[in-house]
Amino acid sequence: MTDKIIIYPDGDDDTANELGAEQLQRLHGCGQFTLFTDVPADQSAYIERIQDAHAVLLGWSLPSEVMAAAPGLELISFTGTGVEKFVDMAQAKARGITVCNAPGYGDNAVAEHAMALLFACARNIAHHQRTLGSGQWDQSPMGMELKGKKIGLIGFGGIGQRFARLAQCLGMVVSVWTRSPQQYTARFPDIQFTSFDQLLQQSDIVSLHVAHTADTENLMDQAAFARIRPGAILINTARGEVIDETALVDALNNRRLGAAGLDVFCNEPLPAHHPLIKMDNVVLTPHVAYSTEEATRRLNRISVDNIIHFYAGNPTNVVTI
Repeated sequence: MTDKIIIYPDGDDDTANELGAEQLQRLHGCGQFTLFTDVPADQSAYIERIQDAHAVLLGWSLPSEVMAAAPGLELISFTGTGVEKFVDMAQAKARGITVCNAPGYGDNAVAEHAMALLFACARNIAHHQRTLGSGQWDQSPMGMELKGKKIGLIGFGGIGQRFARLAQCLGMVVSVWTRSPQQYTARFPDIQFTSFDQLLQQSDIVSLHVAHTADTENLMDQAAFARIRPGAILINTARGEVIDETALVDALNNRRLGAAGLDVFCNEPLPAHHPLIKMDNVVLTPHVAYSTEEATRRLNRISVDNIIHFYAGNPTNVVTI
């Protein structure tokens, strides 16, 4: 396997430390591994980096034109989930390039972050920090206790399942909408699986845990916000595109929504002029729910495993379209 050329084309100064000695040793044992610690300056520079590669350990995005210029490419191991947003899957399939991702690495990290956003919204943390920062001692409005509240989860993958258990530990009543409830009911008899409309109408809190697909784009639109329980809290650590942001801003402005905790947005970085930034009933973080030391270790181990297993003849975590 030492003749295989493995490239990490778009790392940064911390990537080697984040990979760690063990994963670097495994990569060097699998082939000729090269790590670039910056993003390519342009398409030509990117092509120069990967044109001879057999495998790419991908940190961010692989443009279609760049992938097309790597004739020997046979494997892409993406360091994350949602690879369809960053790799031309149709081209990869047509050329027989195997694409792998790292499912599950951030389930606990993202679920805990979603809970942190929920706590911040329920207790008006952003509002109180702003008023204290401006010199005011304003103890209003009152917060909300989470025990006994009804929380509805839209989507029920690994993150949603972990978040459900955290919510139950707080004494919350959990309901779920998913397109395939039958695969979960036996394992989760203490959770109610319900319709989309019922979930919106009955939940004090709605938390999003679905992938961004053609079916889920703008899932939370004006009609959904019109049906949501007045004063509900919305949490989104999934993908920004599953919310119609114009409808979200309207719902927050007219207090149809009591608050929102958001880690993801339609356009990232979030533009400095975006109306969400100045809203008093919104808690924002810059797409960092997955970002913990523990999750990073899991991510890199899984991503390197994908390369090792592929060249051992046992591909893992293969993404198909």
